[in-house]
Amino acid sequence: MKHKRHIPILTFVVLLAFVACPPATAQRRPKHPEKDPQYQYQKGLVAFNYGLTDEAIRYGNLAVSLDPKYYEGYNLLGNAHYKKGDFPQAITAFEKAIELRPQLAEPHVNIALALFETGALDRAEAELKKADAIKQDPNVNFYLAKIHFNQKKYDEALAEIQKSISLNPRNAGTYNIKGVILNELQRYPEAIGSFQAGLVMAPDDVSLQINLGLAYVNDNEPAKARPVLEKVLPNVKDVVLKTRIEDYLKSLKNP
Repeated sequence: MKHKRHIPILTFVVLLAFVACPPATAQRRPKHPEKDPQYQYQKGLVAFNYGLTDEAIRYGNLAVSLDPKYYEGYNLLGNAHYKKGDFPQAITAFEKAIELRPQLAEPHVNIALALFETGALDRAEAELKKADAIKQDPNVNFYLAKIHFNQKKYDEALAEIQKSISLNPRNAGTYNIKGVILNELQRYPEAIGSFQAGLVMAPDDVSLQINLGLAYVNDNEPAKARPVLEKVLPNVKDVVLKTRIEDYLKSLKNP
């Protein structure tokens, strides 16, 4: 069977959603803790960690009302709004955090993730590059790879994901992303190798299994694609994706 068209990989999974708020540094509290922005922040952080985002926002607003220059309060607000899916509000809070602590990588990464969700890819890229210049972090290169992928700058995406792997070679998700990029570059044998490397670390990962099967299809190896896709099919929960895989399997059986 000879395939004449390139099949895009179906799944592009991001393992990290946002940068969590750091624990507050220990400070002496005033006699009236309700007037202490750190005290309000700590209550907000507890609420955030328990998934109570509205409460986290309330305490974050209290913290910054008590001290308009309280960095941790704006960081908490940004993360809470991000978690709720209110990305413009998250961006506003992270902008204030950057204004207060431009030398930290964290707020640049956080605002980049929120900007990405709004489609502002160029601005998100610029913020991540600022973070990368401040501190080496495999997650920053991971996110840059995702942005370049969405910009269809596949060679740049590949360079960034290679950096991420060099800094943290034990993350299966980065091999998935690398394989997705190589697939778009039509470098199918290399994509197959990347998905296989990820499966060594995460043998039950559904995304890696699907992507490996589709890379075999693209590389005109139906005999290898079929058992991989048949094995993963029962574990696919998304109805649309499941139907597409079933269609691929039918085409492999009836070329």
